Amino acid sequence: MSQNFYRVTRAEEIADRSLQAFIVNGWPVLIVRDEGRLHALINRCSHQAASFAPDGRVRRGAIMCPLHGARFRLENGECMGGADYKPLMRFDLREDGEGWIEVAVPDEAPGAEHLPVTPLG
Repeated sequence: MSQNFYRVTRAEEIADRSLQAFIVNGWPVLIVRDEGRLHALINRCSHQAASFAPDGRVRRGAIMCPLHGARFRLENGECMGGADYKPLMRFDLREDGEGWIEVAVPDEAPGAEHLPVTPLG
């Protein structure tokens, strides 16, 4: 699967222990900064397809789903705490010389299994 880097936001816009959601070439991307390190993950929990943003929390190298509390490691997308949820898709990320964050996403459009859903109620 081919992919390209896309300019998304300025690095200074992502505060420590925060997350921001973006649509990058049709893909739901979550950019997270934790302890100064930037991470790019899919903005879709692998349990019930909920979006992490805007109410997810970043703590100690992990992101927590606001819907049901599942936690995933930012380093590798793996679920923590014994639950057997699939790892989160991660995207390559880089910062260019002008302070912009660029994220590599597939050239192909995301499928339904990649898109978050909005909980009812």
